[in-house]
Amino acid sequence: MSEQSKRNAAFNAASQARVRHAKLGDLSKSTRDRMSWGGVRGDIGRTEAQATEMLGKVPPSQRAGVDARAAAENTRQYLSDKDASHIRAHKQGGSDHPNNMTWENSQANRARGGRNMTPKEQAKLGAKWHVDNITGAVKAGIQAIPMGAAIGAVTTAPFSILTNALRVVRGEISETDAIAHTLKDTVVGGTVGGVSAFTVTTLAAACPPIAMALSAASPVLLTVGAAGMVYEFFHILESHKEEVRRYYESLTRQELEHLQSIEDELIEQHRRNLAFLDEAKAVNDYIHDRPCEPGIEGALKRYAESRAIAQSLGAIPDGTQRPQFGGFQNRSLLPGY
Repeated sequence: MSEQSKRNAAFNAASQARVRHAKLGDLSKSTRDRMSWGGVRGDIGRTEAQATEMLGKVPPSQRAGVDARAAAENTRQYLSDKDASHIRAHKQGGSDHPNNMTWENSQANRARGGRNMTPKEQAKLGAKWHVDNITGAVKAGIQAIPMGAAIGAVTTAPFSILTNALRVVRGEISETDAIAHTLKDTVVGGTVGGVSAFTVTTLAAACPPIAMALSAASPVLLTVGAAGMVYEFFHILESHKEEVRRYYESLTRQELEHLQSIEDELIEQHRRNLAFLDEAKAVNDYIHDRPCEPGIEGALKRYAESRAIAQSLGAIPDGTQRPQFGGFQNRSLLPGY
């Protein structure tokens, strides 16, 4: 799997991550009333701005969702076992202003009664706020993994199929290997997409400014991912073209080397033929120019010399049957008779 495919999977998965933090207008009437009247002891509820501050005291990830409805429901669920608790007790002169309020477990709040919240209790609530924020962010990230993995796999699979199909066409791998490589690339792409969706969603859920930046950057990320896919498509085709060119250049070199070897062999064979012709001419000249003695003894001597020359040249093997001289009656004059 190419690095470009991994980047495409990451960008596309990140661009589809959806994180929205609940606003006052997204909440149901009952939850909105808790923002305005939670912990209030008088007849005058909080202003809209103050109610928004009370909503901001809910950990960001606990009031986040993929859309307004999900964000509002997550907020309601988080506050289902909590009260708006006074840091300085109302009986001790504490106000109902958000600066003096925090969301606390109902049992702990009611058990405290009319006393002020101790620094230790405030620190414990602060630590729990951060834990709840991290827990909610991780939960949101985990919920985003399936969609991110699907996007990563869908982004990667077509290009892996194209790449490995072209490798099969070039004869580099078998069809079975192509299927195995494609499945592996798809799994890797899905993993990259899932990790990207988890990371982006977790950070955005825990930190509202990141969520706002993600919403603004989502079209850009989608554009980058789409552009990367277009680039990868043409890059795969260009790589295939280059590999084919190299292949045919390799074949040309092999053919040239083969033709050169044939030419060298023909030249060597021609050289041997010339050497043989030179040797044959020399033998022929010797045979033609040798002195010829008269009579039968001269003819027999000439025959013996010719036989010896033929044997030396491999024309006849040793022990070949002697020729019969038809009409010649005195055989005792031939060698061996």
